[in-house]
Amino acid sequence: MTASTKHCILPKTFHRAFASLIHLSWGLILTTILLMTLPSRVNANTQKYNVVTDEFYGLNAERILLVPVADEADQTVLMTGKCTSRAPSDLYLEDGPENAKEKWFIVTEKDHIEPDQTICLTGNLPAWFEKTASIH
Repeated sequence: MTASTKHCILPKTFHRAFASLIHLSWGLILTTILLMTLPSRVNANTQKYNVVTDEFYGLNAERILLVPVADEADQTVLMTGKCTSRAPSDLYLEDGPENAKEKWFIVTEKDHIEPDQTICLTGNLPAWFEKTASIH
């Protein structure tokens, strides 16, 4: 090969490599932007409830019955913890199915069940834990 032949091959190889590098860079930039703009799943669907135990305060609350079996439930619920501020919706834990609007089955992160909704709680948390302990 002569020197002039080598000179012609190198720019073509360089341009292909440079074009591939630009293509890869744009792909990484677009992927990063897409991932940053998507909301995280937990934050997007977390419902906030304030647990009330007084029948009077429970009149306007979501009235639910906690059930021990997922097949009996209207919804499976994952409790993520305590909300950072007072929750806007009240939640009253029923003792029986008569006045309950919905039946919930509480899942834990150890369970291999995808929850229908994720919640955080404020209010009377000892009553919540007492009810969940009594059904398991």
